[in-house]
Amino acid sequence: MASTAAEEFDLRQFINFFWRKWKFIASVTVAVLIVVIMFLATATPRYTASAELLLDPNVDKTPGTESLFNALTLDQTVVDSQVAVMRSNILLQRVVKSQKLVADPEFGVGPDTGRTVFARVQQAITGFFAEDAAKSQISAKDEIFPPDVLAAIARLRAAFAVERVGRTYVIKVSITSVDRFKAARLANAVADAFIVDKLEARFASAQRATTWLGDHLEQLRTQLRDSEQAVADFRSEHGLITTGKDITLNEEQLSELNAKLVTARADAAEKKAKYDQVLALRSNGGDVQALPDVLRSTVISQLRAQEADVSRREADLIARYSDRHPSVVNVRAERRDIERALGAEVTRIAANLKSEYDVARAGADALQASLAQVSGASSADGRVTVGLRELERTAFVNKTLFEDFLSRAKISEERSTFEVREARLITQATPPSAPSFPPKALTIAIGLVAGLLLGSGGAVATEMLRQGFTTPREVEERLDLPVLGSIKRLSASELTVERSTLTLARFLVAKPMSRFAEAIRLVRTGIQMADVDNIPRVIQVTSAIPNEGKTTISLALAFSAAATSSQKVALVEGDFRHASLTRFFGLEKSKGVVDLLLGTETIETITHVDEATGVHVFVGGSKTQNPPDLLGSERMRDFIETLRSRYDYIVLDTPPVGPVADAIVASALADKVVFIIHWGRTAREVVSDSIRLLLGDKKVAGVVLNLVNESEARKYGRYAYSYYYGRRYYKSYYAE
Repeated sequence: MASTAAEEFDLRQFINFFWRKWKFIASVTVAVLIVVIMFLATATPRYTASAELLLDPNVDKTPGTESLFNALTLDQTVVDSQVAVMRSNILLQRVVKSQKLVADPEFGVGPDTGRTVFARVQQAITGFFAEDAAKSQISAKDEIFPPDVLAAIARLRAAFAVERVGRTYVIKVSITSVDRFKAARLANAVADAFIVDKLEARFASAQRATTWLGDHLEQLRTQLRDSEQAVADFRSEHGLITTGKDITLNEEQLSELNAKLVTARADAAEKKAKYDQVLALRSNGGDVQALPDVLRSTVISQLRAQEADVSRREADLIARYSDRHPSVVNVRAERRDIERALGAEVTRIAANLKSEYDVARAGADALQASLAQVSGASSADGRVTVGLRELERTAFVNKTLFEDFLSRAKISEERSTFEVREARLITQATPPSAPSFPPKALTIAIGLVAGLLLGSGGAVATEMLRQGFTTPREVEERLDLPVLGSIKRLSASELTVERSTLTLARFLVAKPMSRFAEAIRLVRTGIQMADVDNIPRVIQVTSAIPNEGKTTISLALAFSAAATSSQKVALVEGDFRHASLTRFFGLEKSKGVVDLLLGTETIETITHVDEATGVHVFVGGSKTQNPPDLLGSERMRDFIETLRSRYDYIVLDTPPVGPVADAIVASALADKVVFIIHWGRTAREVVSDSIRLLLGDKKVAGVVLNLVNESEARKYGRYAYSYYYGRRYYKSYYAE
């Protein structure tokens, strides 16, 4: 799993990718930055001015009275509500009218001369959406908001922002405009309109409350007067005498006896609980000395202290003397006396608890008897008292209601003439010194990031759309074939030897220790390793499409084999349509393989020897109209077999697989096929299809990446196109 993850993510591949595509990415980034800079240069600067309002939670209330209007509770919901008020049409209409924004070119329908094209487009877009929003509301508000006013309100709202500052009671009002002085003026106008709106709403509410309370005050006054008169008449009719507390004498005595009885019963219950605890401990064999009253006794505390002292002395004496020693006997006698004294004191305390309980119970019984006597005397006027209480409750309710409404009426009257501030302006908007739009640094940063993203995305797209093979790994993964070698594209200066520019094949002969010669030797070695048990002798060289350098590789293989291995080499031209070998050796008028196959010539008459290398060359010869038939004929097979018996190494140069079928037919004659691929150019799909057309995949010994652009190939990785031909390593061993 670890190896799979490593193959999926290779940091070097990402580095190489950006190395290859940095120019493209940089170009796209620069283009985007140019567009951004043009936007910044043509955009109309816009200024934002801000004013700050404090929503005051400490609303004044009349002392000693619950206010009719609750103090402002500034939780998030309330703050959001205040923000909604600021953005309402009613409030913004005041600003539009006071600042005459209907005729303003920016917010109204005035002329837009003197502004840039970008500003006009922006104004048109803003106006379109503002008018669209206005049209949706005109039907229900024609009389309140005319269309031009509603459009100005919508534009003002689009330029208006309001937010709470942190978790404070401060609200920031911001206006954005093309004029910095106008922005400050409108921000202050919105803040002032909000404060005035709050005051007017509060005044109107107080006025409505005053009117409503006044209407009910007279009715409540009449009800209170009637209920108090009814109480007075009832007392006079039944001859009820009351104390200063508005109760009768019997009721007052009964109340006092009830209170005393409750206290006496509580005291008796407490003393009974203590005595019951003593009885429970004695019956269960518990330690009575653990009772709270016993523990609080001073005598008990002194006796226990004496007992502890005697116990200590007893322990000391026992440690020094025997149990029968007089001192030990005396100490023990003293301890027993103390224990008897403790028991006697505990018994006395328990007896006292019983006595206290008996006294408390007797007092409670006496109070119960007195209460029964008084209750019997007051039962006669009980029904009269019930009627009196009912009338008194009615009068009390009417009095309380009247006093409450009277207080509210006074408060409402005061609030209607006294301004209580729920919001105040704490920071006035001033003209900003710098525009808020467009934010140059942020816009450039966004443009830079966007350019990098677009450039990287485009680079990835071009990389995915790339057709050709660029690394041996791609070849091996796509074709499942080994890369026999990579041949660098050589410039004219590199092919110049002693002021003469040689062909690539002749350069190999002139420079047998060059990197090109070493690459060809590596290709030959790879061909031999393709089948170690049966070393290939007839090597076919082909490609997918023309102009991939197959003839040059055929010449190089033949020359390399003849020069370095002292082998007897035959170079056969199998491309009868495009006789490249014929032109290379200048044998356009000579007889060749076609003439042999037609029976007009023999092998000896068509054999040509290259004097520089000793390679025996068999050119195409005469023209023919049916090359595939000739390549697939028995005479061609006999010709190849004859060459096998005479030569050690036979190179067969055949046409590309894609355009014609000649190479497919000729592959039956070869031991192994070497497939040439133009580096970075030949489409991968074309190569795959061409190789499948050959007679079996095992027939193909491998692939040669030809015409490698070394400077570009390095960008696909340090070893992307060659494992052994790096200039740094090659010069460590050879000198060209």
